[in-house]
Amino acid sequence: MSVAENLARVREQIHTAARHAGRSPDEITLVAVSKTFPVQAILEAYAAGAQDLGENRVEEAGEKIPDAKRQLDSAPLRWHLIGHLQRRKAREAIALFDMIQSVDTLRLAETLNRHARAADKIMPVLLQVNIGSDPQKFGFAPEPRAEFFEAVEKITALPGLRVQGLMTIG
Repeated sequence: MSVAENLARVREQIHTAARHAGRSPDEITLVAVSKTFPVQAILEAYAAGAQDLGENRVEEAGEKIPDAKRQLDSAPLRWHLIGHLQRRKAREAIALFDMIQSVDTLRLAETLNRHARAADKIMPVLLQVNIGSDPQKFGFAPEPRAEFFEAVEKITALPGLRVQGLMTIG
């Protein structure tokens, strides 16, 4: 199946699910995950209408994003980091991505805030919550609630980050 065919199939599934939920498909952002795919697949996805692309590793994104941007001549793509982010890679993530969907600790949020402010950028983020309490997965624990809400309050006060919502894993 081609990239264009796959995107069309996923869009139809989104349209059907949105209709069943009483929502407009226009309210839903499809993030085409380009991890492990070559830049050529990103170009094909863009040609098929994809504007939001997800990468799960900063290193791989650091190789592909500049190349894709060069080939697409500043096309309106939005790049999402969807994988675990180590604090030591926060500066590079701020430079590469338009959104970080995997902020999983207050300490990481504070590091991202510092780098975003240094870059004169406000970074949209999602807070990753480990709702299944799986020790093999990263994310904030939803319980005890008071601790979780305290962390959320501190992160939403950071001027270099804009919390857009939650990304849950189970």
